[in-house]
Amino acid sequence: GDFLLIILKSLIEKQSSDNTSRKLKIILMSATVDADLFSGYFAHCPVITAQGRTHPVTTHFLEEIYERTSYLLAPDSPAALRSDSSIKDKLGSVNDRRGKKNLVLAGWGDDYLLSEDCLNPFYVSNNYNSYSDQTQQNLKRLNEDAIDYELLEELICHIDDTCEEGAILVFLPGVAEIYALLDRLAASYRFRGPCADWLLPLHSSVASTEQKKVFMRPPEDIRKVIIATNIAETSITIDDVVYVIDSGKHKENRYNPHKKLSSMVEDWISKANVRQRAGRAGRVKPGICFSLYTRHRFEKLMRPYQVPEMLRMPLVELCLQIKLLGLGHIKPFLSKALEPPSEGAITSAISLLHEVGAVEGDEELTPLGHHLAKLPVDVLIGKMLLYGAIFGCLSPILSIAAFLSYKSPFVYPKDEKQNADRAKLALLSDNLDKSIDLNNSDKQSDHLLMMVAYDKWVKILNERGMSAAQRFCESKFLSSSVMRMIRDMRVQFGTLLADIGLINLPKTGEFAGRRKENLDVWFCDKTQPFNMYSQQPEVVKAILCAGLYPNIAANDKGITETAVNSLTKQGNQTKSYSAWYDGRREVHIHPSSINSNFKAFQYPFLVFLEKVETHKVYLRDTTIVSPFSILLFGGSINVHHQSGSVTIDGWLKLAAPAQTAVLFKELRLTLHSILRDLIRKPEKSGIVHNEVVKSMVHLLIEEGKPQHN
Repeated sequence: GDFLLIILKSLIEKQSSDNTSRKLKIILMSATVDADLFSGYFAHCPVITAQGRTHPVTTHFLEEIYERTSYLLAPDSPAALRSDSSIKDKLGSVNDRRGKKNLVLAGWGDDYLLSEDCLNPFYVSNNYNSYSDQTQQNLKRLNEDAIDYELLEELICHIDDTCEEGAILVFLPGVAEIYALLDRLAASYRFRGPCADWLLPLHSSVASTEQKKVFMRPPEDIRKVIIATNIAETSITIDDVVYVIDSGKHKENRYNPHKKLSSMVEDWISKANVRQRAGRAGRVKPGICFSLYTRHRFEKLMRPYQVPEMLRMPLVELCLQIKLLGLGHIKPFLSKALEPPSEGAITSAISLLHEVGAVEGDEELTPLGHHLAKLPVDVLIGKMLLYGAIFGCLSPILSIAAFLSYKSPFVYPKDEKQNADRAKLALLSDNLDKSIDLNNSDKQSDHLLMMVAYDKWVKILNERGMSAAQRFCESKFLSSSVMRMIRDMRVQFGTLLADIGLINLPKTGEFAGRRKENLDVWFCDKTQPFNMYSQQPEVVKAILCAGLYPNIAANDKGITETAVNSLTKQGNQTKSYSAWYDGRREVHIHPSSINSNFKAFQYPFLVFLEKVETHKVYLRDTTIVSPFSILLFGGSINVHHQSGSVTIDGWLKLAAPAQTAVLFKELRLTLHSILRDLIRKPEKSGIVHNEVVKSMVHLLIEEGKPQHN
C-alpha cells in the first residue's frame, strides 16, 4: 500500500505540472486510518468523515471490571508481580530454600514479606481514589504484561450470569493462549455437557470446517464463547457477538534487518485496533467491550496506530519491483514513503539481492533478477522455481515452492503431536507409488515430506475422488483446504514459468485447455522434459539448496576451525547435542521439523527458508543437503590446495581434493553463462538436455550413492 501511494503521489505531482484537463482522482478509504497523516502526505487534501452504522458499544476498563466482579488478584497469581522478583537480590534465588519459603509465606497471605511499595510501574494512584481498596491493591501488584486467565474465566462466567443473550468474543494474542483459556473453561463445571461444544477457538490454523461453526447460532440457553487471535478483528464478522473481551495484545511479525530474523513479537495493540475490536460488539445491537487493561494505559501508553508493514517486514520483493518498473535507485525512491523504512532495512534487502544474483554493479537488474521480479513470490522461492524448470525436477519444486509460499499442510490437533509425528514418518515410509526413490538418508527433509504428501493426496484424488482424499488427509493429519490451495498455486507458478518461456504448456490432447486439474496433471507428468529428474531426491535437494542459499546452517563438522571457535565462545563449550550454526550464532531445528527427531545426519549441512526467534532461534522447515550441492550452488569458493579442503563464504568447510573444487568452479562459470543466455532467450524445454546440466545432475546422483557417504 505504501509503495503504491509513492507512485500515486508522483503521478499527481507530474499531472499538476502538466496542464492536462483530465486529472486522476484518488479516494483513500479506511475505518481506522490516521486521516491527518494521509491528508498531509497528499498536500493537505480534504478529509470527509462518514458516520458508521454500528450500534453504540460501552467500554469497561480493567479497574471497572475489578469493581463489577469483586475480583481479588492473589499475591501468588501468575498475573501478580511479586516482591521476590523485584527484590530478588535481598532474598536470594527463588530456587534456594529460603526463597521458596518466602514464596510459600507470600502465597499464604503473609504480606509482610512482600514489599509495601507499589510493584506495578504503571500504577498512578490519583486515578483510582474513587475505587475500592481491593481494586487499588489489585492494580498495585498487577503485572500488566501477563494474561490473567483466572480473571478471564471469572469475567466470562460473570457475563453469562448477568448479561442478556449474545455471543462472547475473546481476543488473545496467540494459539497457545487460546488453548490455555479453553482448557480452563472446559475443566470448569459451568461449561460441561453440551455447553463445551460452543467453546470455539478461532485462528489461522483451525481447519475450515471448524471455522464455520463460529458463524452458527447455538441452541437456546447456551452461550457461544469464541476465543480468537486478531483474525476476528478485521478479516471476519460474526453477527451474533454482543460482548467482546479484549486482552489488548497481539502477535506481530517484526523483521530485524541486522540479524536477518523475523520474530513473532507479543505487543500491545494500538488505539486503532482497540476501536476495531470494540466495534465487533455493536454489529447487531448495543454491545459491551471489557478491556483487560486500564484506562490510563489506553489513553496515555498505547500508540495511536499500528506500525506500518514497510517498517517491520523484509523489503526484498519491493526493491525488485522498483528495479523492474524502472523507478530509479532504491533508497531515494523509498525515502518518499509516508513513513520511510530505515536505511539498515533497505541496505539489508539490496545486499540479499546481490547475494541471490538478482542485481549487480550499481543496482542493475540481472537477467535472473528480471525473471525473479516477474514471479510474485519470495526471491529465494522464485530462484528455486527457475532452477527447478532448468534442471528437470519441476513437479517436486512446484509443490515445495507452493507450501513454502503458503503454509505447511500439517495440522497439530491438541495433545496429538506424537501421533502427527508418527504420521509424518509413515508418509515417507509407505512410499508405495514410488513418486520418488527415497532411501533412509533422504528422509531428513521437511520439504521432500511435503512433496510426498502432495503426490499421494493428488494420486488418491485423481483415482478415487474427493472423499477418499479427505479421509487420507484426516488419517495423516493434513489439511484438505491447504492441499487444494497448493494445487491451485502449483498451476499458477507453472503458468508463470510458461509465460516467461521456460516450459511449454500443452497445445492439444488430453491436457488441452487451461483447466486447473488438467494443468496440474500436466505438471506432474514424469515423461515431460521438465520432470526428467523429478524422481531423483539428490537433484531436488540440490535445487532446494540453489534456491534457499544463503539460508544455510552447519554443525561443527561443516564449519571452519575459526568459525567454530568464534561461535562456540558465545555459549557453553561442551554440548550434549549436535549444535547447528548459521554463521552468526547457534540455531535450533524447530520441534515441528522432521529433523528434530534425528540424532545423526547424512551431511553436516541443512537449508531452510525461515528463521524465527522466540526464546531460541529456530529454523522452521529444514532439509539436509550435500557438499556437492553447496559447491555447485553455494557462495564464493576458496580452495586450500595443501589441506585438500574448501571453504565457502569464509565459514563453511568441505573436504574436497583441489581438482574437484576447481572442476566445480568451472562448472559454475559455465552454468552462469548458460543461465544468462537462457534467461535472455528462453529456449523452452531444451536446456535440460544441455551437456553441462547433465554432468551436474550426474555428479549429484553419484554423490548420493552409498560409497560416497
